[in-house]
Amino acid sequence: MTWEDLKKVELNQSFDIRDLRDCCRAVYGAIAWPGKREGCAVVVAMSHSFSHGESEVCLIAEYESFSVRDIVRQSCGLDVKYGPKQWIGNREYGPAQRFINEMNDNLTKRKQKTFSLSEPFELLEMKPLYPYILDEIRRLRNEDRRRLFLPDDSKIRNYLSEIEADEIADLELGAYPAAEALAFGTIEILRQEKYLREQGPYRSPYDNDVLRRGFKKR
Repeated sequence: MTWEDLKKVELNQSFDIRDLRDCCRAVYGAIAWPGKREGCAVVVAMSHSFSHGESEVCLIAEYESFSVRDIVRQSCGLDVKYGPKQWIGNREYGPAQRFINEMNDNLTKRKQKTFSLSEPFELLEMKPLYPYILDEIRRLRNEDRRRLFLPDDSKIRNYLSEIEADEIADLELGAYPAAEALAFGTIEILRQEKYLREQGPYRSPYDNDVLRRGFKKR
């Protein structure tokens, strides 16, 4: 599988970790918790190759739900499926942290890899948030110099198209969690682009035979 192949696949496809590793520089996950709309977990991948001297990013998975517990569980499943280097999201969201702690207690008892979140750099403190994240997404999806690719079956494409320009400044965290999750994952993976290049090839924290033997502990 090549990077160009990955940009064209439907969402939530299963891949051999070795194939994903060979065509990606890195894979990140990101979560935005429910608000006025369903919360969302996404997985994004970054290319080895460069477009206009810069890496590209594509969305490879997304999941939405109003249930915080379901988002935590599904994110753990996506963690096994794609092996992201890290997950980005708001660690201070109380209900989610409670569910993550409960899940990690069970994972620890089974000697399996636990789940954790890293804060998106400076984004959660930014007010207003939406003028920045939507402008970044729009810039990265500019047809003349596109660096962010969304599959045709992504619901996030629909959310982005329905946001009116005159409401952006008034949107608060939780207005469009799917757009927030995409921004958290994409902005963070590109912010760490130089570091990820220096780290060498992408490696999943899981063995290829994870479905038979469970998680591999870090």
